[in-house]
Amino acid sequence: MNQRVSSLHAFLVLRRAAQIMLAVAGASPRFLWERWRLRGQPAATQRALARTIVHVCTRLGATFIKVGQILSSRSDLLPQPFARELAALQDRVPAFDGSMVRVIVERELGRPLDELFAEFSPEPVAAASVAQVHRAVWRKTGEVVAVKVRRPDVLEKIRLDRAVLLTIARWLERWVPSLRLVALEQQMAQFCAAVEQQAHLRNEAAHNARFTANFAGDPDIAFPRLIPEACTDAVLTMEFVDGAREEELDGFPIDRRALVAAGVRCVGKMIFEHGFVHADLHPGNLRFQAPSRIVLLDLGLVGELTPADRKITAETLLALVRGEGKKVARLFYENAPFRAVADYAAYEREMETLVAELRQRSLASTEFSRDIAKIFDVLRRHRVQARGHMTMVNLALMTAEGLGKRLDPSLVLAEAALPYLLNGVEGAESVRTA
Repeated sequence: MNQRVSSLHAFLVLRRAAQIMLAVAGASPRFLWERWRLRGQPAATQRALARTIVHVCTRLGATFIKVGQILSSRSDLLPQPFARELAALQDRVPAFDGSMVRVIVERELGRPLDELFAEFSPEPVAAASVAQVHRAVWRKTGEVVAVKVRRPDVLEKIRLDRAVLLTIARWLERWVPSLRLVALEQQMAQFCAAVEQQAHLRNEAAHNARFTANFAGDPDIAFPRLIPEACTDAVLTMEFVDGAREEELDGFPIDRRALVAAGVRCVGKMIFEHGFVHADLHPGNLRFQAPSRIVLLDLGLVGELTPADRKITAETLLALVRGEGKKVARLFYENAPFRAVADYAAYEREMETLVAELRQRSLASTEFSRDIAKIFDVLRRHRVQARGHMTMVNLALMTAEGLGKRLDPSLVLAEAALPYLLNGVEGAESVRTA
């Protein structure tokens, strides 16, 4: 019996590998034409390759879409033009059949749909590669809720894709020795684990509870309230959040400065106080309520920072703000998971020159996210890999800074974040000496 199951798994992996190869082969001619047309333009060629990868990932579904999205934040691994194109990868797919939604909800919650919900819209308000969301009315209380339903067979597909991707990564490391320096197989395993983490909706429920507890004393930072009795690993039921999206804020009755302060406080506390960070923090996952409330959605992907991680992050950002280029170079180098620097003196000089140039600007013109992106370019050129949490931190800072500048052009994030940076260093020291 075990041998039969093993043989079936091997067959499914091979079939999926064939589907992947066909998708790549189908997209290759267009890229080869683009590469020939753009010869002598390396940045444009990188963008063309990234667009091809976006097309292939979209065709291949959940794992590839999610891995592409995660990779788009790794500007320490990828050139910026490449990462920017990958960032456009949209996790939007056609909805799956409404009758299947009913079957899944009834199976998971153990009761007929009509007994649980007074209304249940068969058309989803959002459909992504892992799950889709339906608007409903919870019969017990009459409140409007959002019901997130995992796609059928998505876990099996993610596991098949993981087996194929890890095999490809292993082969690439064997035949392209330079890829061993970035531990491609290990990186791919981490990316696939992050995708699978999102597919288990119990994880999102646990993350929601932890975030809610962390910010319990702050009325301006909120998370959707769950209906615990209607949450399983495949179904998540929560309040339906009414609120404005970022693009709807013009003319919306908000206190702009208070809202910006809440955003900075949210990101600062996540990173430097709680060490528990929303790892998919972008404007699409935020809703805004008058006068100054932010509601964070889609909590499936998170990152945890140890006290040591928080201290390293705070020290690095403080060194950047203070213009200490040698210290920035040293901190990234000493804490790199993988590094293969051919000439440390050249690496240090380039980092010192860059940080000095950044420091020449006024504090008001400092942009953390832009500056860190330039630093990541130096790291990539000298083959110093940033710790994974740094890219997550940069994504959170970029979201806070982008939204903050739009609502309050006078925002200086480096200044607003300074208390959190200092607390990050001091808090980690107190934990270490306790």
